[in-house]
Amino acid sequence: MLGAASTPAADAAVSHDLRNSCGYQSWGEYRHCDGGTGSTVMLDVQDIWGNIYHYCVGPGITDLQPVIRWRVTGAWWNGGVGCAPGYYGPA
Repeated sequence: MLGAASTPAADAAVSHDLRNSCGYQSWGEYRHCDGGTGSTVMLDVQDIWGNIYHYCVGPGITDLQPVIRWRVTGAWWNGGVGCAPGYYGPA
């Protein structure tokens, strides 16, 4: 019978590194995981007062904080794709 049991080496190959998770990271950083496609996505970014801004990001980690006056508390994909990376202003 072909082995259904996993080996320790196979288990070691699967890791979950929360520091490299996709999405909002904290302290105003967002990691866009594009699977190597080079895609860009539009985000809604929220500051400490609940204001929402639009920001387009490309693959990798983007620091959203420098262009938003108040502390960034969250960011999420709003469904937009194919935008030019950068700050787009208030929602």
